[in-house]
Amino acid sequence: MNSRWAGILGPVCASLFGLPALADGAIQPQQDLRDVIPLAISPEAHAIFEKLLPLANQRRLTQKFPSTLAEFDANYAQVLERASAQTEPLLKALGVATTDLHLGGVGVLETKPPNYQDDGTVLIRVHGGGFIQDSARSAAGGDAMMALVTGKRILSVDYTVAPRGKWPLVTDQVVAVYKAVLAERYRPSSVGMFGDSAGGNIVPASILKLRDQGLPMPGAVVLLSPCVDLNLIGDTGTTLRNADPALPNQEAISAGFMAYADPADWKNPYVSPIYGDFTKGFPPVLLQVGTREILLSDSVRFYRAVKTAGGEAELDVYEGMTHVFQAYMQNTPEQKAAYAEIKRFWSRHLATGKSPH
Repeated sequence: MNSRWAGILGPVCASLFGLPALADGAIQPQQDLRDVIPLAISPEAHAIFEKLLPLANQRRLTQKFPSTLAEFDANYAQVLERASAQTEPLLKALGVATTDLHLGGVGVLETKPPNYQDDGTVLIRVHGGGFIQDSARSAAGGDAMMALVTGKRILSVDYTVAPRGKWPLVTDQVVAVYKAVLAERYRPSSVGMFGDSAGGNIVPASILKLRDQGLPMPGAVVLLSPCVDLNLIGDTGTTLRNADPALPNQEAISAGFMAYADPADWKNPYVSPIYGDFTKGFPPVLLQVGTREILLSDSVRFYRAVKTAGGEAELDVYEGMTHVFQAYMQNTPEQKAAYAEIKRFWSRHLATGKSPH
């Protein structure tokens, strides 16, 4: 990750995620933890917290959550317009090549780094956005970062966001793209899948679905700040509920959950993958999360579920970091360390070279 990323990506990610920062010093009675900068983080991360705090505070004060289909559509269009306007210059500045494709009848954004060399591996990404926002292209900053760090081809699934796209459709779309990738002669062991936030839910849910359909599973999975239980019953759902300035208010989170799945389905493994049967198998998984996250327990619980079932899982936790910090903690030691771990994980688990047949 070079220094030019800081100036280029920082403003984009601040706009996309509406992020954090907090005042130094001891916590005062009744003080909102979202207004306290963690003391043990790097100076670079500290500076970003300070710049992003006003944005996060303003977002919490003014944010409204949609309730009707028209309001969801308007919210989606507004976010898409703002994010896309900043993402396109970003992609051009970073020199990545993007192509709109259709795989398995589903829209996909292909991203390749400069001087791309095909080693027979490919990464399928599912973007976040609380199940109701963003598109493959508006969220392409994450694809560009992964492509530049790893040198790999990225295929981002342009799934139908809720409420127009409920969980059965969305997971089917991801499975369809995966099957189309295998049809391109990629070996399952050469395919990695990754997702952030809501995408970190959809990825493992889709893998459980394709596994249950008898398909071979991908070689490895990376989940960034995943939400694996829509019930939010993990311990940090309570203890850190008001600690993460990167997330919207609770009402907005709940609106997205209910738009994506009826509460009666929230323990279905294809909706909340923590409830899956991992004794039937699951790919090696790397989970990255920060200590400020309401979803910290989701990563801990998923890690334990896979490990207890005999699978391979790594839990990579970062001091003081907030939700999907990799996207906006530009040029910080924390971000560099996170991407170094991701690159190591892919290198360890993904087999190079395509199938001869």
